[in-house]
Amino acid sequence: MNEVVRKRGRPPLDREPKHEDKPRVRMKAAPNWEHIDPNEVTSPDRLHIPRDIMPEGYDFLWATDTIYGQPQPQQMSTRVKGGWTPVHQEDFEGRFDGMFMMRGADGHIKMDGAILMARPIEISNRAKRADKRAAQEQVAVKEQALRGGDLPVSLDSTHPSAVGSNKINKSFERIAIPED
Repeated sequence: MNEVVRKRGRPPLDREPKHEDKPRVRMKAAPNWEHIDPNEVTSPDRLHIPRDIMPEGYDFLWATDTIYGQPQPQQMSTRVKGGWTPVHQEDFEGRFDGMFMMRGADGHIKMDGAILMARPIEISNRAKRADKRAAQEQVAVKEQALRGGDLPVSLDSTHPSAVGSNKINKSFERIAIPED
């Protein structure tokens, strides 16, 4: 009664593999790597567009296209209503062809669930002015509430102890904006 005792763990390396190795597919011609810039490939910001290749008179935006693979048509609809248009690789004399997608690919420029969109700079400037005006109006409403005594019941801006110390200070701080 010879009983075979099996050991636990990995099988020894000298065993023959059960499947046959498939032959590797070889490229017919060496690929052209001349258009690759090593500095751009290692850039931490994969969605960065250098200012020197941006066409004059246009503003660009990466907009949400999908979230975890789910299309977001309401986001796209909002952007299109705001004057944004999806960019194709052949747009702008092909400046973006091969930059974010394979060279010559059809369709809009998409990357990581985002889609590249553009609109004329005049529309963007108008939208920025409207946003600034809306923000200033919100601040003005709160200032008026503070000065006019239109505060919650627990606070009274017209009380003699508060009148001397109620102040509204405004300040602006410069922030550093990186230049390309």
